[in-house]
Amino acid sequence: MEIGDDRLMTCPHCGNQTPHKLVFKHTYDGRWYGSDGKLSEEPEPSSIYFAFECATCHDISLYHLFEPQEYKDATLMYPQSGTLDESVPSAVANNYREAKAVQNVFPNAFAVLIRRALEAMCDDRGVPTGRLQQRLEQLAKRREIPPILAEITSVLRTLGNSGAHNTSQCVTVPMTWKMDEFFRALVEVEYVYIAPSKLREFRQEIKDDQADT
Repeated sequence: MEIGDDRLMTCPHCGNQTPHKLVFKHTYDGRWYGSDGKLSEEPEPSSIYFAFECATCHDISLYHLFEPQEYKDATLMYPQSGTLDESVPSAVANNYREAKAVQNVFPNAFAVLIRRALEAMCDDRGVPTGRLQQRLEQLAKRREIPPILAEITSVLRTLGNSGAHNTSQCVTVPMTWKMDEFFRALVEVEYVYIAPSKLREFRQEIKDDQADT
């Protein structure tokens, strides 16, 4: 594709399937390292960044791929997608993906689905069934989540309740931005799944390297 070309895509901002215009494209050859940790002298595939403008909301989405991948296989870099790391259990990840799909259209539904994702996380961690607040407190007592994130889960749970019931307090789109940020910090970025998974992988890599020497 060249600058100015259109492509039918689902917009990660507004959720509409609509034409997107290619407005930016940049190709570069990055540095690559072999398994021995040394800079590779072999030719590597080019890395491409490109940005599309949505014809409906006119916001920009940034993607990345390595040649010879096709555009349909590119990775969404901005905005943040609804895909979590593969180490996150499917029950948690599926609720989150559904939440992201309705975030900007039905913020109350987003809050409810985030609450369901928290319940799925408690199920996965083996916390006995009961009130979500008590289940999250159990995770904190077991030190699977730190105290500050235990407070964050309480906020997420409360907003999830507000989204589920016909009350005067409604969840707004701006509220969902922080909810999204807090949830990812809890589930993916730092504590429950990603850090332990990456630590296991890193330890295995060190063990393999030592075995080869």
